[in-house]
Amino acid sequence: MLKSATRPPARIGVLMLTLMTAALFLTLRNMPMMADTGMRMVFFNIITVFAFLIPVALVSAELATAWPKNGVFHWVEAAFGTRWGLTAVWLQWVQSLFGITSILSYVAASLAYAINPALSNSRIFIVTVILVVYWAATLLNLRGMRASSLISSVCLGAGVLLPTVLLVGLAVLYVSQGHPLQLNLSMTVDNWLPVNDARQSLVLFLSFIFGVVGIEVSASHAREVRNVQHNYPIAVFSAAILGFVLTLLGGLAVAVVLPKDKLDLVSGSVQALQALFHTWHIDGLLPPVALLVALGAAGQVSTWVVGPVKGMWAAGRAGNLPTVLQATNAYGVPRNLLMVQASLMSTVALVFLVVPSIDSAFLLLTSAAVILYAVMYLMLFATAIRLRYSHADTPRPYRVPGGRSWGLWLVAGTGFATTFACFLIGFLPPGTDIGALTYALAMFFTLVVMLVAPQLLYRWRRPEWVAIDTE
Repeated sequence: MLKSATRPPARIGVLMLTLMTAALFLTLRNMPMMADTGMRMVFFNIITVFAFLIPVALVSAELATAWPKNGVFHWVEAAFGTRWGLTAVWLQWVQSLFGITSILSYVAASLAYAINPALSNSRIFIVTVILVVYWAATLLNLRGMRASSLISSVCLGAGVLLPTVLLVGLAVLYVSQGHPLQLNLSMTVDNWLPVNDARQSLVLFLSFIFGVVGIEVSASHAREVRNVQHNYPIAVFSAAILGFVLTLLGGLAVAVVLPKDKLDLVSGSVQALQALFHTWHIDGLLPPVALLVALGAAGQVSTWVVGPVKGMWAAGRAGNLPTVLQATNAYGVPRNLLMVQASLMSTVALVFLVVPSIDSAFLLLTSAAVILYAVMYLMLFATAIRLRYSHADTPRPYRVPGGRSWGLWLVAGTGFATTFACFLIGFLPPGTDIGALTYALAMFFTLVVMLVAPQLLYRWRRPEWVAIDTE
């Protein structure tokens, strides 16, 4: 049997947890896709926040404070049993392989602007950066929670908050000086709501959802949080508000300065900064700022490297993974699982060498991640409702507001309906490079394989795989 880590776990305060939670989803990466929807981004942001982000935050806060272990696995296990707890955390983990790859392509595109913008269209450059950055983040995270939280905080501040404030501030100055606006502000129904071109708008809407997924992953650090019952809800809600405000302002800033026909869905934020710098003849600022943007996205990758894998590790210690995959180093980090994760992610990165265009590869990976994550979120919302009845006496330091049950039904039901809609939208092709039937079949095949895999793991589980401290 394996022994636990030899070092005491680091303790995380509310500020650090807020920054780590925000680092899971707050990025400039989603702003170009938001800008591509024009003023519809306001509608999509409202739906994203009130019909998805807030329900996830509320439900996660209740579950994390009542079952403060390692997140999704323990929550779903308590509601539906180990098989489905394993399935839920597997989906949370495996979707990150697709999601992180799309984030890393954004790191590469941003880095290209710091070196040579032409490199943003080079497949070899994109794949090389993906592999180098991810493996570097993996090795750094082997140093444990202190290193991970420090990386998240520094990268979020220098690589996300600072460039976003700069982007929004320059866009405000751009508008105030009377420069031509590229954003259509006409008060027509079609301009504000997805009435025409609904399919493409709905596909882009997935990017809004994908931009805020993962807020529940911070629950995997619950054991390291000081006064988790008090601090976790505060941190989650603070991160949600911060993310909503900054991404909406950033999306509007990109849309103001870049025409849609010249907007790159991967590197559009840096494009917008380039255009703004050129307006005032300060082009020399582009390379260092682009480097900061790449650093911010790399920090988000670093946060995702260790978050979901800790959930899989918890499931493994319950007897679902061989003992070799449960091994931890002196910092309590599941080192062997991290190495397996990095190897699998490296394989997924090769999609950029075979898909017709980089934009299509980016959207394809995003859609695959959303479909897989949607199934996990459907299980999460169902779990919250079931546990209210099956474990009604379990102390809940934080409860979803609204009476004994109707508030939870409203919140979780809204989140469930939104998630199910996103699941269906995920089967719509994200571009014209891939046929609708081929794309739908590829997504369906991916979903089936990823649902079968945890069932096989559960079937093959062995009693001797159960760790001593989970018996």
